[in-house]
Amino acid sequence: MILCAGVLFAAGACVVSAKDWPEWCGQASRNMAATSDQRLPDSVDCGEQNNAGEVDLQTTKNVKWVARIGRRTTGSPVVSRGRVFIGTVLEDGSEACFLCLDEKTGSLLGTFICPRPSRGDKLESWAISSTPTVEEDRLYFVSPYQEAMCVDLKILLGNRGQDKPPSAGTDKTAVAQLSLKSIVWRYDMPEKLKAYYHHTASSSVLVHGDYVYVCTGNGRSWVPGRIPYNPLAPSLIVFHKMTGQLVARDDEQMGERLYRGQYTSPSLGMVNGKAQILFATGTGVCYAFEPVDPKARVEPNRWMTTSLRGPIVYFINVKEKDTAGLSIEDYARVKDKDTGGLSPSDYARSINLLSTLPKPALPLEFRFSLGLPAVTPIDVIPTASVPDVPVLKKIWSFDCIPAEYKKLPFYPRQSKGDGRGHPCDIIGTPVFHNNRVYIAIGGDPNHGGRDCKGRVVCIDATQTGDVTEKARIWSYDALNQSVSTVAVADGLVFVVDNAFTVHCLDADSGHCYWTHSVRHNATCFSSPLVADGKVYIEKTILSATRKLQLLDGIKNSQHTDYSSHSAANGVVYTVIGKRLWAICNKPNQKTER
Repeated sequence: MILCAGVLFAAGACVVSAKDWPEWCGQASRNMAATSDQRLPDSVDCGEQNNAGEVDLQTTKNVKWVARIGRRTTGSPVVSRGRVFIGTVLEDGSEACFLCLDEKTGSLLGTFICPRPSRGDKLESWAISSTPTVEEDRLYFVSPYQEAMCVDLKILLGNRGQDKPPSAGTDKTAVAQLSLKSIVWRYDMPEKLKAYYHHTASSSVLVHGDYVYVCTGNGRSWVPGRIPYNPLAPSLIVFHKMTGQLVARDDEQMGERLYRGQYTSPSLGMVNGKAQILFATGTGVCYAFEPVDPKARVEPNRWMTTSLRGPIVYFINVKEKDTAGLSIEDYARVKDKDTGGLSPSDYARSINLLSTLPKPALPLEFRFSLGLPAVTPIDVIPTASVPDVPVLKKIWSFDCIPAEYKKLPFYPRQSKGDGRGHPCDIIGTPVFHNNRVYIAIGGDPNHGGRDCKGRVVCIDATQTGDVTEKARIWSYDALNQSVSTVAVADGLVFVVDNAFTVHCLDADSGHCYWTHSVRHNATCFSSPLVADGKVYIEKTILSATRKLQLLDGIKNSQHTDYSSHSAANGVVYTVIGKRLWAICNKPNQKTER
């Protein structure tokens, strides 16, 4: 059997009922919450393994079936029309792929091996970090090589109901050939847009109407010269879902204000009956755009030259320098306190930095850093070639990073120990619920640690313009930074920070009812799932109420590294260790697949 694994980072308009879970968070609003017509388990025992290393289902409790997957899975399972899809890597780690399993039995129905583009670059190679979106018989996702892709499942899996679809064999070459044949369209973002991701392409796509909204993942290299840096590449692009033609892009020039990369997923909000495309960025700003106008004329393969409008971001290297009256060593000792120190622009004036610089071609915005290698020359105005397609119309923007966070010398993400004091971007997905947007901030813990200070904000999505000052309904900062997508259900917001602490907040006021530490000395990359009145996070199950109640949970010696739980048709799907587990109250499968 060809084994595979997948990746995921993201979060919704309403709570979904018992049904399929066809995309990241189960719904376009990205709310990680679902009800269920069947009672979901609050106690699970994953059993024991036999001498062959297979799970003996006779020793399990509330396990419907279990399937082996690849050794690295960073995405989450989705469920559509009797099929379960999970992105992973081949058992030998050589190729990224999707597994398609039977929803009832866990039997392998097919495998999609993700093709590598012909270009030779120095991008990191992970598993498929993009949780796919399934619409009827098409699968949409971003490959680990930063290609937006659409796969025809009828070709990949053969006719529905077939006992042995063509891709269920063991011939890797045959599977790879069939995978290529099943691709409807693919778009190489580094090649065509000169957009290069930092670490991994983790965004899950949003399918709305006839269009697919995709985060390009454009970011900065953490090593000089490793990958090109194009601050003018678009961050959000849109394709026609049937043809793959590029039909729209953003024009916010977010790349100039980035510290690292962009990993979030677009989401959908229905504000008083009108759609908004929500998009949080590596700049810490959340945007709302109007959907693509289907009447807008699009000329294929046309390009135009654009110029940076400014400001130019200048990173002040504070390594071994005194900032805000504190040395680097002093700051490290009091990093959890607000120094009330100088802002970067104040510091620049205090040391008369402008007198030593070339004449700026555009206004400057100063940021602190520790030797950040990628900077834009300040005496020139950068230009770039971008697609000549309609530009997405901005409805509103909200800066989720508090001003006081930006005063600290370790606010920006540096080459080593990024964001030690405070986060500076958004990795989780904006969640829409009842005309509000809920989102948690936090940088990549691989570059800063899980103990940096975070924040959750609740935004009024009915306003327009720069709404940073007027649309904040509430904020909550008594948590560490978070890369997770929140879940909103029954007047409560559940968020987990990088230190694996779950926070239960009031959805209207932000009041914290309780916190619970799920796992010690570990970093959380997963998002909480609320289903059937329970909160599922890693192996912990909690009651989704204002009073903290710890339930029995899932007994398993392994852990969840990156994936989040999914709930579909009375079953919770979870990646623990190198297996995908289907758990419910009435297990009926007696063999491991």
